[in-house]
Amino acid sequence: MTVHIEFVEVANFRKLLATRIDFSPSKTLFVGANNSGKTSAMLALRRFLSPRRCPFELHDFTLCHWPVIDAIGQSWIAARAADELVELNLGPWLGVLPTLDLWLHVESGEMHHVRDLIPTLDWEGGRLGVRLRYEPGDLSELYKDFMRTVAEAAELQAAATADHAKRNENVDPPAPQPKLTLWPSSLCDFLSRRLKTHFTIRAFTLDPDQLASPVKSWAHPQILPAASLPIDGDPLKGLVRVHDIPAQRGFGEEAAMEEDEDTPAGSPGSRLSDQLRSYYSKHLDPTKGPDPKDLGALQAIEAAQDAFDQRLTESFMAAFLEVEEMGYPGVTDPRPKVSTRLKAIDGLNHSAAVTFVVDVTSESGEVTPLLRLPENNNGLG
Repeated sequence: MTVHIEFVEVANFRKLLATRIDFSPSKTLFVGANNSGKTSAMLALRRFLSPRRCPFELHDFTLCHWPVIDAIGQSWIAARAADELVELNLGPWLGVLPTLDLWLHVESGEMHHVRDLIPTLDWEGGRLGVRLRYEPGDLSELYKDFMRTVAEAAELQAAATADHAKRNENVDPPAPQPKLTLWPSSLCDFLSRRLKTHFTIRAFTLDPDQLASPVKSWAHPQILPAASLPIDGDPLKGLVRVHDIPAQRGFGEEAAMEEDEDTPAGSPGSRLSDQLRSYYSKHLDPTKGPDPKDLGALQAIEAAQDAFDQRLTESFMAAFLEVEEMGYPGVTDPRPKVSTRLKAIDGLNHSAAVTFVVDVTSESGEVTPLLRLPENNNGLG
C-alpha cells in the first residue's frame, strides 16, 4: 500500500501551539531535550488516533487558553444573571480547541482507501489532508449542564451561609464562616469532570491548495470556513495504528501508562508524591510523637473527623434502625455505629497530591497565576 503520512500539524495541544512534524516514508525518530515536546507530540497522535484507549483530559488543552475557556463560562453566567439571550456557537472556542492536521500522500491507485477525504471530484492522487478537532459535541447540552451545576452549587453555598448565620445568631462576636469551595468554580473546573461527556473528535477535509509552509518553525494550520461540515464516521478507520513506549523519567510521569494495555508496568514509588508520602510517614507524621507545632493540625483533623462521623451517623440512621428491627446483629449486641478515621497522610494519597504552579503571561504582559499542572505532566513538553 502506497499511502503514507507526509507530516502532521498539531495545534493547541499542551505546549504545542502550532507545530509541524515531518515524517519519513519509513522511520521517524524524535530527538530533543526534556520538555521540548516529544512526548506531547506522541500523545497528540494517541489522543486523536486512538481516542478510546487514550481519551482526552483537560490538561491536554494548552494552559494559556484556560482563561479563555473560563471567560466563556463567565459570559454564560453573566448573561443568565442579566436574563439575556445566550448565542451558542463555536466561534469563541475555535482558537483554543486542540487539533491535529494529518497530511497523507496517496497514489491514484489507492484512492479507495481515502474516499471520504477526497476534497474535489477532479482530485487524482497526491497530497490529502484531514483535520481532527476536539470540540463540544452539543454546545446547548454543555451550556445547560454547566448552568445547572452552577445553580446547584450556588444554592448549596447559600444554604451553608444561612446555616452558619443561624448557628451564630446569639454568638458575639460571630465565628467566621468556614471556607467552602464547591464544584464547579469555573468552566475549566466543570470540564475537569465532564470533558468526556460533552466533547468529541470531529474530522474535516482540508484543501491541499491552501496549505501554508511553517515560518520560523511556527506552523500555520489552514483556517476552515465557518460553514465547514464534519465528515460522517471515522475516515481514518483501518488506516492508522498507534503504539508507543511511554517516557520514563523518575520524578514526574508514572512509568506505567494505564491508558495503553500494551505498555509494560513500571516500578512504584518513582513519583515525587510517592517519595513525599514515604518521608512524611517516617519523619513528619504528627500522630507519631507530636510536638506543640502539630497540635493545631491534630485538633483540626479531630474536628473534621467528629463532623464527618456526625454526618455519616445521620445519613445511615434509617438503615441502621431498619436492620435493628430485623433482629440483627442480635438482641443483646450493641447497635452499629459508623466511625471514621482520618489521617493526615490521607492528604497526600490522591493523584493531585503534588502539582506544579504555572504562571501564564498573556500578550499584554498580564500574568495569570496558579494554573496547576498535574505531577504526571511534569517535564512533558
